[in-house]
Amino acid sequence: MNDFLRLNRLMVFFISIGFLVLGFEVYLQHYELLSEKKIMWLPIIFGTAGGLIGILIFLTFNKISYYFFWILMLFSIFVGMSGLYLHNKWRYPIFIDFLFHGKPFNFEILTEFTPLLAPSAFIAMGGLGILIAIFNPWNKE
Repeated sequence: MNDFLRLNRLMVFFISIGFLVLGFEVYLQHYELLSEKKIMWLPIIFGTAGGLIGILIFLTFNKISYYFFWILMLFSIFVGMSGLYLHNKWRYPIFIDFLFHGKPFNFEILTEFTPLLAPSAFIAMGGLGILIAIFNPWNKE
């Protein structure tokens, strides 16, 4: 059991570093539009704050930090889902036409320049964190 706790702790550390790096990457991608669209600060602030909170969780690693980790992972999924929606809301009518009206799908629409990877990374890291917390909780110490 002790080996699993060390593995969990290490995964929490790497997820935290991932949040910091992802926050910086999003900052570089959004840099030119940050003054115009304030909502673009959300993934940057969350990536930085989530990474720092994750490192604090890694350092303390107790019952209370377990619940903070859950909140952090759920918020990560929320930030990722918001990013997917905001980056792709203009595509939704095309998907609806394809699904419900039988119109042919235009694959060129998928190659348009809107990011899918960064919001999906927030969702994936949040999901991975939840799986870590469910299958090997450290709150039973």
